[in-house]
Amino acid sequence: MEFKSMLRRVVGGAAVLAAVGAMLMVPGSAGAAPASVTADPSTPFRVAYGATVGSGTIRWHQRSVDVDYTFKANYCRRLYAFAYDRQGFERSRRSTSLHCDDTSSDTWNLPVNLQGGPGWVHICIANDDDLYVVCDEYKVPA
Repeated sequence: MEFKSMLRRVVGGAAVLAAVGAMLMVPGSAGAAPASVTADPSTPFRVAYGATVGSGTIRWHQRSVDVDYTFKANYCRRLYAFAYDRQGFERSRRSTSLHCDDTSSDTWNLPVNLQGGPGWVHICIANDDDLYVVCDEYKVPA
């Protein structure tokens, strides 16, 4: 008696598992992202001083920015990025080492870890005395 009862439970459980598996295999549902998920905005940038050029993309997040850059230095130059909050206070900065007649690429993360997140980023080129020779401002997209 117990064996038959146990067999009915196993067979019944297998049918339930098969039905759940069939529901999970509905075409078009696998890997579909929720409609409310959107990508973080990004802003292209380019700053130049003579033949020295810093270019790339600023990717805006809720509490930080990523700066993907390529820096082509003519003579000896340095690239800077400064992240500001929405009230205008500098929250973080990054820079390359001094580059002389070469090209480099990297990604920086600049945290602005507070309510509201980043407001804008300044990208600057500095000379070999570490004096800024050109800066451009990029605001968070609306």
